Amino acid sequence: MRKPNLLFLLIVLIVAAVTALVYRTQFAGRPAELTTLPEGLGAAVAEETAKLLGSQGKVVLLLPRRGNYQDPAVELQRAAFVRTLAKTRGLTLAATESLETERPGTMGGGGLDPEQFRQLLQRHAGADGFVSLAGLPEFPKDAPLALPGKKLLVVGSPGPQLKALLLGGVVQVAIIPRMTPPTAGTKPRTAREWFDSAHEIVTPASATALP
Repeated sequence: MRKPNLLFLLIVLIVAAVTALVYRTQFAGRPAELTTLPEGLGAAVAEETAKLLGSQGKVVLLLPRRGNYQDPAVELQRAAFVRTLAKTRGLTLAATESLETERPGTMGGGGLDPEQFRQLLQRHAGADGFVSLAGLPEFPKDAPLALPGKKLLVVGSPGPQLKALLLGGVVQVAIIPRMTPPTAGTKPRTAREWFDSAHEIVTPASATALP
């Protein structure tokens, strides 16, 4: 077996071990949706990232953080994202960054600091795409977000600014809470079915339907 294949296998095994540890310590005995839904979200985000970048390039993942609190759901999302992204050999997870979501006195969705968001993007100027599981800040009208030549996928709540960023081509993909009821049928079982029941994918072509 060649060394690159051994390295890939080692990464997958480490991610699987971390996910199993989180499950045993945080989710044992809880309803399946508490584990399957965040895993489905992380995996679906990685799949959409691969589509967006044409399965080629460097990706930076942005995660939400609340002080020293370690959110087990975010860890499950992260682990599923990493595990799924690793299946696409042409994509590389260049870095993982955390964004503080509770900063008193700051403006923006979820308490995100627009300046901190910009700094993180600038720090990784060599990346081809950015994936934010922390949503987006609310950027001042006189200093809108601009990412020439970069791809941006955002998981967050719909709103006027997200709609404008989609229509303006700054955000290429947004994953938002489902606005329309899922198709009636059996209860979701797989991670992807849980994702489809709770979220929907919006692109610039479908952004006009957002509020």
